[in-house]
Amino acid sequence: MGDLLGRVSATVRDRLRGRDLRGKDLVGRDLRDESLRGADLRGALLIGADLRGADLGTADLLGADLRGADVCGADLIDALYVTGPQLTGARGDGAARIPDGVARPRHWS
Repeated sequence: MGDLLGRVSATVRDRLRGRDLRGKDLVGRDLRDESLRGADLRGALLIGADLRGADLGTADLLGADLRGADVCGADLIDALYVTGPQLTGARGDGAARIPDGVARPRHWS
């Protein structure tokens, strides 16, 4: 199943030629000015990362660890494989755009 999800992700992201950050240790990094649209962030450690206002459109977040990451104002609406539990572990706000079908965490204002 992981292979299939990877191929789908690559097909969607290919037209954007996003960065390959699979499994990277991005703990605590300031990523606000980084180009993350279409990025492969599968399994990336984004614990405590600053993603405020980041455009994560079509970024692959399968297995990415977002605990404590600041996604206030971030655009995740077209992000691939983002889940409720990932967002629950992150800090967000009402301005963060999330995919349809993924519940907005209650602790986000």
